[in-house]
Amino acid sequence: MKRVVFNQKGGVGKTSITCNLAAIGATMGYRTLVIDLDVQGNTTHYLVGEIDAEAFPAEAQGVAGLFKQTVGSRKMSSNPDSFVWETPYENLYLMPSSPVLSTMEKELESRYKIYKLRDALE
Repeated sequence: MKRVVFNQKGGVGKTSITCNLAAIGATMGYRTLVIDLDVQGNTTHYLVGEIDAEAFPAEAQGVAGLFKQTVGSRKMSSNPDSFVWETPYENLYLMPSSPVLSTMEKELESRYKIYKLRDALE
Protein backbone atom coordinates (compact mmCIF):
# COMPACT_ATOMS: atom_id res chain seq x y z
CA MET A 1 0.00 0.00 0.00
CA LYS A 2 1.36 3.43 -0.93
CA ARG A 3 0.24 6.76 0.47
CA VAL A 4 1.37 10.19 -0.69
CA VAL A 5 0.88 13.29 1.44
CA PHE A 6 1.33 16.39 -0.71
CA ASN A 7 0.34 20.05 -0.66
CA GLN A 8 2.17 23.13 -1.92
CA LYS A 9 0.96 25.24 0.99
CA GLY A 10 2.92 25.26 4.22
CA GLY A 11 1.44 24.67 7.64
CA VAL A 12 -1.39 22.37 6.57
CA GLY A 13 -0.25 19.32 8.54
CA LYS A 14 1.74 17.29 6.00
CA THR A 15 4.45 16.34 8.49
CA SER A 16 1.98 15.52 11.26
CA ILE A 17 -0.22 13.40 8.99
CA THR A 18 2.78 11.60 7.48
CA CYS A 19 4.39 10.76 10.82
CA ASN A 20 1.11 9.65 12.37
CA LEU A 21 0.10 7.46 9.41
CA ALA A 22 3.58 5.92 9.45
CA ALA A 23 3.41 5.30 13.20
CA ILE A 24 0.01 3.62 12.88
CA GLY A 25 1.21 1.37 10.06
CA ALA A 26 4.40 0.44 11.91
CA THR A 27 2.50 -0.25 15.14
CA MET A 28 0.13 -2.54 13.22
CA GLY A 29 3.18 -4.56 12.13
CA TYR A 30 3.58 -3.22 8.60
CA ARG A 31 7.10 -2.46 7.43
CA THR A 32 6.70 1.25 6.79
CA LEU A 33 8.94 3.51 4.73
CA VAL A 34 8.68 7.30 4.87
CA ILE A 35 10.34 9.19 2.02
CA ASP A 36 10.93 12.82 2.99
CA LEU A 37 11.03 14.98 -0.16
CA ASP A 38 10.60 18.27 1.70
CA VAL A 39 13.86 20.26 1.64
CA GLN A 40 13.11 21.56 5.14
CA GLY A 41 13.30 17.97 6.40
CA ASN A 42 10.81 18.32 9.25
CA THR A 43 9.69 14.70 8.94
CA THR A 44 13.32 13.56 8.97
CA HIS A 45 14.02 15.67 12.04
CA TYR A 46 10.94 14.34 13.80
CA LEU A 47 11.78 10.68 13.13
CA VAL A 48 15.58 10.63 13.67
CA GLY A 49 16.56 14.00 15.10
CA GLU A 50 18.99 16.57 13.73
CA ILE A 51 21.38 15.34 11.03
CA ASP A 52 24.34 16.92 9.28
CA ALA A 53 24.06 16.02 5.57
CA GLU A 54 27.73 16.85 4.95
CA ALA A 55 28.81 14.30 7.55
CA PHE A 56 27.46 11.43 5.46
CA PRO A 57 28.80 10.07 2.16
CA ALA A 58 26.45 10.43 -0.86
CA GLU A 59 25.39 6.80 -0.63
CA ALA A 60 24.03 7.40 2.88
CA GLN A 61 22.29 10.70 2.20
CA GLY A 62 18.81 9.33 1.73
CA VAL A 63 16.71 10.57 -1.13
CA ALA A 64 19.30 13.18 -2.18
CA GLY A 65 21.93 10.45 -2.44
CA LEU A 66 19.61 8.35 -4.57
CA PHE A 67 18.91 11.27 -6.90
CA LYS A 68 22.61 12.26 -7.08
CA GLN A 69 23.41 8.77 -8.24
CA THR A 70 20.83 8.84 -11.03
CA VAL A 71 21.67 12.28 -12.45
CA GLY A 72 23.65 11.68 -15.62
CA SER A 73 23.00 7.94 -15.47
CA ARG A 74 20.31 5.74 -16.92
CA LYS A 75 20.40 3.20 -14.13
CA MET A 76 21.14 3.00 -10.45
CA SER A 77 24.45 1.55 -9.34
CA SER A 78 23.28 0.87 -5.78
CA ASN A 79 20.34 -0.91 -4.26
CA PRO A 80 17.70 1.67 -3.20
CA ASP A 81 17.72 0.02 0.25
CA SER A 82 21.17 1.54 0.85
CA PHE A 83 19.53 4.99 1.06
CA VAL A 84 17.05 3.91 3.74
CA TRP A 85 17.75 4.61 7.41
CA GLU A 86 16.42 2.79 10.43
CA THR A 87 14.51 4.88 12.96
CA PRO A 88 14.24 4.27 16.70
CA TYR A 89 10.76 2.84 16.04
CA GLU A 90 10.11 -0.80 15.17
CA ASN A 91 8.99 -1.39 11.55
CA LEU A 92 9.50 2.28 10.65
CA TYR A 93 12.18 3.26 8.13
CA LEU A 94 13.12 6.59 6.56
CA MET A 95 14.64 7.83 3.35
CA PRO A 96 15.68 11.19 4.81
CA SER A 97 15.51 14.61 3.24
CA SER A 98 18.44 16.93 2.65
CA PRO A 99 18.81 20.65 1.87
CA VAL A 100 20.69 19.46 -1.25
CA LEU A 101 17.30 18.58 -2.78
CA SER A 102 16.55 22.26 -3.43
CA THR A 103 19.55 22.58 -5.76
CA MET A 104 18.67 19.36 -7.59
CA GLU A 105 15.04 20.16 -8.42
CA LYS A 106 15.56 21.69 -11.87
CA GLU A 107 18.00 19.02 -12.98
CA LEU A 108 15.67 16.25 -11.87
CA GLU A 109 12.72 17.81 -13.71
CA SER A 110 14.62 18.44 -16.92
CA ARG A 111 15.91 14.89 -17.15
CA TYR A 112 12.84 13.06 -15.86
CA LYS A 113 14.99 11.67 -13.08
CA ILE A 114 12.19 12.11 -10.54
CA TYR A 115 10.76 8.88 -11.99
CA LYS A 116 13.83 6.99 -10.77
CA LEU A 117 12.37 7.05 -7.26
CA ARG A 118 9.07 5.61 -8.48
CA ASP A 119 10.87 2.92 -10.46
CA ALA A 120 13.11 2.02 -7.51
CA LEU A 121 10.10 1.51 -5.26
CA GLU A 122 8.27 -0.83 -7.64
